[in-house]
Amino acid sequence: MAGEIQASEDKDNRPFAGIMFLLLGTTLFPLQDVIIKGLSGHFAVHEIVFLRGLFALPVVLLIVHLDGGFKSLKIGSFGLQLTRALMGFTSYTVYYMALAVMGLAETAAITFSTPLFVIIFATFFLGEKVGLFRWGAVIVGLIGVLIIVKPGSGVFEPAALLAVAAAATYASSIVCTRKLGRRTTGASMTLFTLIVFIISGGVLGLIFSGQDSSSVHPSLEFLYRAWVMPSQEDWMLLMALGLISGVGFFALTQAYRLADTSVVSPFEYSYMPWSVLWGFVFFGMLPGYNTWIGLALIVGAGLFVIYREAVKDGRVFKRRGFGLNSPR
Repeated sequence: MAGEIQASEDKDNRPFAGIMFLLLGTTLFPLQDVIIKGLSGHFAVHEIVFLRGLFALPVVLLIVHLDGGFKSLKIGSFGLQLTRALMGFTSYTVYYMALAVMGLAETAAITFSTPLFVIIFATFFLGEKVGLFRWGAVIVGLIGVLIIVKPGSGVFEPAALLAVAAAATYASSIVCTRKLGRRTTGASMTLFTLIVFIISGGVLGLIFSGQDSSSVHPSLEFLYRAWVMPSQEDWMLLMALGLISGVGFFALTQAYRLADTSVVSPFEYSYMPWSVLWGFVFFGMLPGYNTWIGLALIVGAGLFVIYREAVKDGRVFKRRGFGLNSPR
């Protein structure tokens, strides 16, 4: 029996597919950051989350259709699904609140503490075994993040604590994703999460919308602001957010469903180059030399992880397919 369980787990574990899905997500979401930072000056964070969810719904429903239709949807564990969705909602909301105040690269750099939280949570709650080489790669990557952030500089303002909270809650959602992976599908998790995002955004709006924000930190002002009617240009941007988030959420869900968290999580670091690029293109923020040194360490750590997986019995490239449907 133990051998059969192990065989089933090996079949579900597709590291290369998981890495590719993660890279798709980390390519899309920095564009979302640009749009949200642009909208943060006159929209409330819960209004953005709510409307983005509504526009993402048709995209996710299409993904559900392509992934086998509604008959293929599997909840797995309602408690885990709800925990995962609420952790994800919390993570993205506080991340956007930090993003409204800080630069794209600085916010992303702080949230790259996520792999450290992931490995700790996965070790205790999933029983994953993480070797010294992976620990070493993650540590090197985090050193790169520290070089970019420059401890003691202005990046450590109150909003930075929101970015740390985003990393911890995102790591919790990742662990739930991996635990659900063999009992549900990527489309099921994406649809469930999106519904929770829409409901939670509306509830948050009822609680915080229109509160006095004259004497609060700018990140809290983003939370307390009243809802407003979007302009025609804003509607287009919100529709783009829906498209990006629908595809991006599915990609990230698939990544952590198909591969061990300790394998794919270091590739979250690929988020940084895009954040640096778009921060310069749209906001005129060009990082200094310390950022490039840090990026070299981060990318090197990620490449080392995939190299270790490739030489470990050829596991990364042995599995075929990208897991668009649940494993058979």
